[in-house]
Formats: sequence, structure tokens, C-alpha cells
Amino acid sequence: MDGMVPSPPWRRVHANPLDCGDLLAEVLLRLPPHPSSFLRASLVCRRWRRLLRDPAFLRRVRAFHRAPPVLGLYRIRPPGLFAFVPIGEAPDRVPAARFALRDSDDWVLLGCNHGRVLLRSRPGWTQLLVWDPVTGHRRFVRLGQFGSHVRAHNATVLGDRGGLSRREGSFRVAFAFTGGGRASACLYSSETGAWGRLITAEAHCDDVRATSGTLVGGVLYWMLEECGILELHLGEERLTVLEPVPGAASVYRKNVQLMEAEGGMLGFAGVTEYRLQLWAREAQVDGSVSETWVLRKTIGLHRFVLSPGESHLFMPMLVDVDEGGNFVFLWTVDGIYMVSLDAAQFKKVSDTEPLEDVRPYSSFYVAGGFGGGEGEGDCGNSGTGP
Repeated sequence: MDGMVPSPPWRRVHANPLDCGDLLAEVLLRLPPHPSSFLRASLVCRRWRRLLRDPAFLRRVRAFHRAPPVLGLYRIRPPGLFAFVPIGEAPDRVPAARFALRDSDDWVLLGCNHGRVLLRSRPGWTQLLVWDPVTGHRRFVRLGQFGSHVRAHNATVLGDRGGLSRREGSFRVAFAFTGGGRASACLYSSETGAWGRLITAEAHCDDVRATSGTLVGGVLYWMLEECGILELHLGEERLTVLEPVPGAASVYRKNVQLMEAEGGMLGFAGVTEYRLQLWAREAQVDGSVSETWVLRKTIGLHRFVLSPGESHLFMPMLVDVDEGGNFVFLWTVDGIYMVSLDAAQFKKVSDTEPLEDVRPYSSFYVAGGFGGGEGEGDCGNSGTGP
């Protein structure tokens, strides 16, 4: 018809690929696992923010990246008081208040693993607390009869990233105790809410040390007071005692820490004079079943501590190793230092106090949290004691 404006040609509307939830999740999973990366992405829109703060997405992030960044450390001072110190530089520095535990005076911090913090009640070992500072989830576990009737104790929390649990978000607690020259252990499962059978080592041993447990594959290791090793096979639920690490008393004067060495094998770090030495327990070259300790690396410490001529009374002390075996933490008179084992780089992360201990904390973090603040979520009380 004359005078009529022709209709515009039909246009195809192209859908945004990121409108697909599965594809968006796959893209966000591949962000660098730094707090600032997740924060910037969460500011794009509400949809991205909801996805990034979903606890299910956090579990996918843990499974994809596997090695979380070290966000900070818990400084432990006598008689067991602890406080969180973030160690990242801006914009990856996390808020200390987010990682503070309410009623912390009632608890003694034991260690950190797989994004969780394990604590015991004060006074005595009547119950344990498994706490995820990022999600705020807490779980109380009663210890029962063995909590106060043995000489020495230690415990380690193990998350689903260790391949030990069948459900995402579940965990185990391995509890070890020694007395009368014998060692025993027991495993708690959050899936069943109960402790398993009591496991006892056949060999005699000295007391278990209060240092962090080290998980390598499906085996958990604790150091003993005379630097022998308590070895718990988690799948078989078998407990054995290994010989002391070489030179632990004569060379390193017990200034040693167990760790996971490169290649997924048991290792240890030791400090002698002003050298940090890294060892690994490797299979014999002749193909025999036995293993031997091999020195892999030596890192000089003179660059950041007092020289031997200035002070021989305050040698650097190993206080812990991160769960991935990538960093060691050293106490010096100048402060707490984090040492990158790959690049042999040193970073002062805290001032120091006498008799101070630290536990590094590693996890993935989004500002605002995954699913809620401290104290929210599962606050169940379970476990009838081993």
C-alpha cells in the first residue's frame, strides 16, 4: 500500500553464552584462586555474586584448583590463646575479623587442614570443634573416655579433598594418643557421626608431639617426641611406628617438621645452623620394597636472620609447613618468616614473641563468604567418643 513504511527485516537475537549457568560456573572456576579475583567477579552482578558465594561452588573450586592459597596464619601464645593474622598483600589481604572464632578462650587450636580448623576444649580433651572460617560451619565432636586418661594427644582434621569421604563437605578426624610406650588412634566420620574402632600400634614408641599432622596420599603421619614417626594408614586403619628421621637429634636438634615432598611422598624439613634442608623418603634404586631418606635441597638462611657472629643463641626454629608442602614457616628473633620452597623466597609475615607457635591456614575466599558468617550453618554436636 502506498505511503506505508515497510516492516524492518527480522533480526536474530543471539543469546549470551554466560546466561547458561553451567557455562558461567565453568568460566568462574578458572579464575586465579585469589580473593581479589573472586571479589571482582562478584561485583559484576547479583547472579555472579550468588554463584560465587554458593557453598556447592566452593566445593567445586576446591576440587578444581586443589592447592588453595595461604590466606594467613593463626598465632598461638601460651596458655593457648590464638589470633588470626592475614598475610596477603592488597587487594588479596583478607579481613582478620572474618577468621576470628567467637568464644575462642574456651578452645585450644590444634591445626588447619583442607579449609577447616580443628580445636579442642579447654581445659582437658572432652570434645573437639571442627570449624570452617569461610563458610562459618561448625561441628562439635565428643571425645569420650580417652580424652582425659592418656599421656599425650594429637588430632588432625581431614576434608573431602583428601579423597577419604564419599560425600562432598564431609570430613574425618584422626585422633592419636600415646602412653606407657604404646600408641593408639581412632577415626571419626562426619557421615556416620561416630568414632570407629580403636587402632593400636604393635611397636613401642615415645609420646606423640603436638605438631601438625601430615597427609600424604591415604596415609597420615605425626612426629613423635624423639623424632620417630607415627604412621596411620587411613584406608586399612593400620597404625605403625617408623624409625626417627636421619640426624633429627644429632644434626637438627629436633628442629624438624614433617611435610609432603614434591612427587607426593613423605618428606621433612630440618634447620641446622643457618641452613634449611629438605628431605624425601624415596624408593630404593634397586627396586626393593624398602625406602630411604634422600636430601633434595638446601636453602641458606643468612640473608634474613642474624649472622652467626651476632647471635648463636637464637637459631631459626621451624614452626610449621603449609598443607601443600610449598611453604615453611620459621620463627626468628626478627619475626615469623614464610619461605617459598620453590623459589627460595622469604617474606616476613608477622612480628614474633617468645614461645610462640603458628598454624598456617589455606582456603579459597570470596568477600562476604560462602553461605554465611561465623557460627552459621551446621552446629551439630555428635560423636560418643572412641
